Amino acid sequence: MQTVISTTFTPDELTGLIMAAVERTVRPMIEAAVQPSHSPKLLTRQETARFLGVSLPTLHEWTMNGKITANRIGTRVRYYQTDVEAAVQQINAAKR
Repeated sequence: MQTVISTTFTPDELTGLIMAAVERTVRPMIEAAVQPSHSPKLLTRQETARFLGVSLPTLHEWTMNGKITANRIGTRVRYYQTDVEAAVQQINAAKR
């Protein structure tokens, strides 16, 4: 069953309708492609030490003692920001 619309559009009106339809279809795809991935942010040793307010030797000691989890990526050491935030909460809880 076909529906026939017997309305006359000017070329500008037809162009506007087509552009609006394309934008409604394409915009969600573009927004999905542009949004950042939901992977947690990785911090360097220096960023992590600065975030925690400690020196690099202290950060190394905490890593060796298991207070904070480090991740080796190739030859580099990185810390997930979520792990660092969790460590801060545990350290603050231990102080109380």
